[in-house]
Amino acid sequence: MLKLDIQKSFINQQTGVSRELYFKANIDLSGVCVIFGDSGAGKTTLLRCLIGLESCVGDIQFKQQIWQSEQQKSIPTEKRGIGVVFQEPRLFPHLNVQQNLQLAVNKASSHAFTIEQLANKLGFTELLTHQTTQLSGGQKQRVAIARALLTDPQLLVMDEPLSSLDQGSKQLLLPFIKEVSQKIPILYITHSEQELFYLSRNMLLVNDGQIEASGEPQQLFLNSDLSLIKFAHQGLILSVDVKSYDPEEALIKACLDSQNLYISAETPPLVEKIQVKINSRDVIVALQPIEESSLLNCLSAKVVGFDIDSQKAVVLTLQFETQSLYAYITLRSFNKLQLAVGSEVFAHVKTMSIVN
Repeated sequence: MLKLDIQKSFINQQTGVSRELYFKANIDLSGVCVIFGDSGAGKTTLLRCLIGLESCVGDIQFKQQIWQSEQQKSIPTEKRGIGVVFQEPRLFPHLNVQQNLQLAVNKASSHAFTIEQLANKLGFTELLTHQTTQLSGGQKQRVAIARALLTDPQLLVMDEPLSSLDQGSKQLLLPFIKEVSQKIPILYITHSEQELFYLSRNMLLVNDGQIEASGEPQQLFLNSDLSLIKFAHQGLILSVDVKSYDPEEALIKACLDSQNLYISAETPPLVEKIQVKINSRDVIVALQPIEESSLLNCLSAKVVGFDIDSQKAVVLTLQFETQSLYAYITLRSFNKLQLAVGSEVFAHVKTMSIVN
């Protein structure tokens, strides 16, 4: 458990405007807890205060350890047992990969991993003798993650670690981070909804210098009272179970809450559960299944809520058994179909609009 009740005041050097940030939360740190929000919302400042790199006023407690309080002097960063991975790798350029990692090993009294194990898992064994200046961005970040783990941290903090990496590096690192989170709790900042939904069942929503809400990602995205609603109306990410793959038609047959869902994919999935994002504008709502059309996906759903935006369009919240979907339709269509909360409808989804 991480408990924090802190305030941070500062003056923007460019505008001269003073700003007050206030973060209060009790965070159940099991697995990955993602910190999500707009640029400038205060996510990085929150992490830097937690780490001890920024001064702040208030209380910070991790498990039974008091890192900061009104009565007790703040514990230095190096004594908090935190492994940190920034957006930039920050490796020592005058040392090779092995030497960079050995420095981390020397700081820890015990080790859950060895250099060789991490080099093998992260695919840089052949780079151990290379200078860090010879590495690509993705290779440097793999080394930076390994370095943080070799300090034997009790908490791993990651500030947009994959934002500048290529897709191949992300495909390697995301499953690894998820695996590590089973042993070490992780606080993870990202702007990526895909990373959020893949990694985490718990998130902190930071908005305008405060923790606006915390909880399960899809439930927060569905809450129209939160600032997240501007993201959610673009579409929601859903979890589906893979049933089969047809290589001739390049289609995945999956199951969404006991209903069939067909997903376009050039290659078969490597896991049994995947996540897909369905854009709200790519959902066609009807009172009956549309027969003899190119639409493959017809999902039975119930209208559980709706919002009318400034352009007089309607965002419907459609509920399946356990998951939900948004549909963006005109007000005329809404009135023509006589929709209301409780209406039973069929959501037709374009196969090619689903992102695996």
